Amino acid sequence: MKTLGDLGLVAKASRSTQRLMVKPTPLTCIKVLESFRIIAKESGKESQDKKRARIKALLVAATDCEPQYLVRLLQAKMRIGLAEQTVLVALGHAAVYSEQLPVSQLEEAGKILKHTYSVLPIYDKIIPALLKEGVCKLPEVCKFTLGVPVGPMLAKPTKGVSEILDKFQDVKFTCEYKYDGERAQIHYMEDGSVEIYSRNAERNTGKFPDVVNFIAACKKPSVTSFVLDCEVVAFDREKQKILPFQVLSTRARKGVIISDIKVQVCIFAFDLLSLNGRPLLQEQLKVRRECLYDSFQEEPGKFLFATAKESNDLEEIQTFLEEAVNNSCEGLIIKTLEQDATYDPAKRSLNWLKLKKDYMDSIGDSLDLVPIGAFHGRGKRTGGYGAFLLACYDEENEEYQSICKIGTGFTEAMLEERSTSLQTKVIPNPKSYYRYGEALGVQVWFEPTEVWEVKAADLSISPVHRAANGVVDPIKGISLRFPRLLRVREDKNPEQATTAEQVADMYRAQKIHHAGKQGDDDDD
Repeated sequence: MKTLGDLGLVAKASRSTQRLMVKPTPLTCIKVLESFRIIAKESGKESQDKKRARIKALLVAATDCEPQYLVRLLQAKMRIGLAEQTVLVALGHAAVYSEQLPVSQLEEAGKILKHTYSVLPIYDKIIPALLKEGVCKLPEVCKFTLGVPVGPMLAKPTKGVSEILDKFQDVKFTCEYKYDGERAQIHYMEDGSVEIYSRNAERNTGKFPDVVNFIAACKKPSVTSFVLDCEVVAFDREKQKILPFQVLSTRARKGVIISDIKVQVCIFAFDLLSLNGRPLLQEQLKVRRECLYDSFQEEPGKFLFATAKESNDLEEIQTFLEEAVNNSCEGLIIKTLEQDATYDPAKRSLNWLKLKKDYMDSIGDSLDLVPIGAFHGRGKRTGGYGAFLLACYDEENEEYQSICKIGTGFTEAMLEERSTSLQTKVIPNPKSYYRYGEALGVQVWFEPTEVWEVKAADLSISPVHRAANGVVDPIKGISLRFPRLLRVREDKNPEQATTAEQVADMYRAQKIHHAGKQGDDDDD
């Protein structure tokens, strides 16, 4: 492992050539898929031994390069340069050729597959429907389904109230508090069962058994099923006060027992995606919000509607932002109400904007970055790590691109905690998909495993860092100036980190913002 740096290559190199008394049945795609599903569902006593036994059986039956890709599949690190969006477009194109449709429909078919997957992200349902009904009818037969989580709609960062008013000129919009908790999608089924999913579609039901218990009491009797988009926030019920995200993060991640719960939570509901079997994704926000308010009743300390305000007055919005911050919220989310106000799963839409207090007059957003390397500490940090190399993720090239060194924003306890966590992820050499400047002199390399939320003063063109390399400058990348650590994002995996494209967008927006401020100064 130290020599090769890739567990898949280790598996391939370790494949035994010893002949067996009974030759295993050759592996098929169906057999491997079935085995993986059984492994995923194993639980309870001796489940780890059972999983290991199944993996061993697969590896014994594997030939040639099969062990390499079996192990990489188990790690979810195929690294073959094939992203999900490419697969979806390819399926659309294949359907056009298979159905002998005009070549002019290739682009539209790709869009249909992408949209279908965004509302029903299950290939087992999409592919049979594609073969049976054809690509054009796919949206009619593959619809948003109760019990199947979709990616949450996301907001673009903005720098100030005036920018919001510019973008939403002559458009009716609403401002909502941006709560500092965990995004959750709650599915309430016809039979009364409840499932809770995280922002990256992980099943979080076992983490919030208290929510499962009280959510049914918050719906009105006329409601038989629903899908709710909301924020789960740590809450002090005695003081009726929102608590910081760090408090919520102390909850166990699964198997929580109600009697052991020390951190109480409150649901802040802001959107309704389905009601009584009727999908609401294509309805305007005004309609979805009316359905939300008509279908639920607030329960203090347990279930509340997100605080919202409709206004296009700059001072009113500014005051509302201050109120949000004073009420322990991060800032505001601004959404169109009646025009272009449908719910677009898994998209960062221009029709949702986020405004945080600390966005103002800085780079406009925090970034979620991956630690890929470190530098040995000096002085009081001797013997540990003194700074870390952080990277953004380039979706197109499936690589991590360095963006900054960070050594500030840590308490000593936090530095020790992060160092201890990453010491188990040390690798002898950088991955082939790491992009960085040799002049950085990185001393320790890590597997990409953690995501850190980082704030910075601004972005600048860099000769040593490789973020968005060649996008805004022909040969240079982008780096962060004066970065500081805000928190560890346990709800994200490394491939959900801030993308190179987002970094480039932030840099361009910063240049426009600075140019605008310079213009204002000249007018004065």
